[in-house]
Amino acid sequence: MAHVARKDPNRLREEAANAVARGKHDVALKLYSELEELEPANAQWSKRIGETHRRNGDNDAAIDAFTRAVDKYVGDGLLVQAIAVCKMILQIAPTHVHAATRLAELAMPSPAEVRAMLAAKTRPAAAAPATSTPANDPAREAARRQLAAGEEKPVPRAGKVALPPGGALDAIPLAAVVPDSQRVNFDDGSFSGVTLIPVEIALDDIDSIDAKRAALLKTPVFAQLPQSTLEQLIEKMQLVDLSPGAVVFCEGEPGDKMFVVSEGEVIVETNGHELARLHSGAFFGEIALVTDLPRSATARAVGRVELLAIDRALLREATAERPELIGVLLGFVRDRLVDRITRTSELFEPFTDSERRELAQRFEVIEVDAGTTLITQGTKADGLYIVMAGKAAVVRDDKPIAMLTTGDVFGEMSLMGGRGSNANVVAKTRLLALRMPATTFREVIMTYPQVLAYLGELSSRRSLLKQAEDLIDLHIDML
Repeated sequence: MAHVARKDPNRLREEAANAVARGKHDVALKLYSELEELEPANAQWSKRIGETHRRNGDNDAAIDAFTRAVDKYVGDGLLVQAIAVCKMILQIAPTHVHAATRLAELAMPSPAEVRAMLAAKTRPAAAAPATSTPANDPAREAARRQLAAGEEKPVPRAGKVALPPGGALDAIPLAAVVPDSQRVNFDDGSFSGVTLIPVEIALDDIDSIDAKRAALLKTPVFAQLPQSTLEQLIEKMQLVDLSPGAVVFCEGEPGDKMFVVSEGEVIVETNGHELARLHSGAFFGEIALVTDLPRSATARAVGRVELLAIDRALLREATAERPELIGVLLGFVRDRLVDRITRTSELFEPFTDSERRELAQRFEVIEVDAGTTLITQGTKADGLYIVMAGKAAVVRDDKPIAMLTTGDVFGEMSLMGGRGSNANVVAKTRLLALRMPATTFREVIMTYPQVLAYLGELSSRRSLLKQAEDLIDLHIDML
């Protein structure tokens, strides 16, 4: 019996792509079918077959192929890709409910399952390094360390989230709607003006969980949705198909959507300088759901790209049913911001990638009432702050000298300089911010000799600082 040589999948892939480029869809369909036979577990071949049938106008065959792709993506725990293919099915047949229900039933861990997996991850806390976060509730523990004499009181719940049409998260007082928010009181029982907003899932701290579930949990908005909400999300989420070089958004534009890469590669750049390349499962543009802020960079497709878009209207509906999603989204923004500051500031240059991820867990998310003084002139800063949304005024001797807004970092110089701040920082509007308490800051930086050497150089640099520059330590641009 003659030996039949196994066909080379790489060659078939190239031939199929060339056939598509030439518009020879029947040839491409035959090649993709061969690839599906050679690699039956690879969902992309089923997806390509569905796309080709769709181009040929055979919608029934396209739906069959797309359904196979959904099942394979679900089996691999690739939720973003599965949702994108579900959207393709629903574009062809809007009443086709199998795609949404199949995905919700098979792909989603229940809230109890999420909690159990995260508890298993954090259980061996005794072996954690000195800079790790306590496993119970990092925000509350940080507040206790900072205000040892104060008290924390639960915030009365206001019921369902009521985002105004078109509004971002900073349009409403989050403390009253996010479960388990905690007011921080002074030792005399009066309200400090600061409320801790809990962040439920540490997105970068789940890499040892089962790979399929980890893929879901690393997609925070999706991972926390119940089945009914997920089905609504799939129906209303926008699927964006981009050709090579197409622009997602431009620097300076207003934004009201965040995006998830389903397939392909997106480059993020500013002034011709590449900031990042994003691949399947990556989020970007999330700050547009938190506050009104022009895009700080341009995002464009490298090759053909598929994106899932979540806009403010969709967020409004999802958070009305699941207000804890606000905390999850803020946690994602927190991790992104902390990663950027650690890659930008000389202070954190010695940190490794894993240490940067751990560092994010040391920041608490706070909501600050308008009029609250965060730093007092003549007093050492109580923490390192990063503004997420809102404005704060820098005032020296009753004279305003600067305005802090989204992406501004302050408090670092006072903490490192060992002296009182030379100005007040007062919230001019309701403010969302990240804060690393002073005690935590000292605990973290004192373990790194390189950081101590950097501190020693500060005295020579300080004479170069003027006006508010020792309050505005750094600015982080957010997409």
